[in-house]
Amino acid sequence: MDQLLALRTFVRIAEVGSFAKAADQLGLPRSTASKLIRDLEDHLGAKLIHRTTRTASITAEGASYYERATRLRVELEE
Repeated sequence: MDQLLALRTFVRIAEVGSFAKAADQLGLPRSTASKLIRDLEDHLGAKLIHRTTRTASITAEGASYYERATRLRVELEE
């Protein structure tokens, strides 16, 4: 798993609230975005996103991870 891509994908999904929109914005197939998040959740041992057919909402664990992920992303971009 490309952890940096998974992190970027998670952050984008958290920001836009949709796997489809996030995948489109990142130029990824929707199935790849879904697999990246599933693999990330397995790696972390926590459910980060609650999925429905229309939206994706962040779980409590996901909110905590989002805060850390956004700080890390900023540091990496600098």
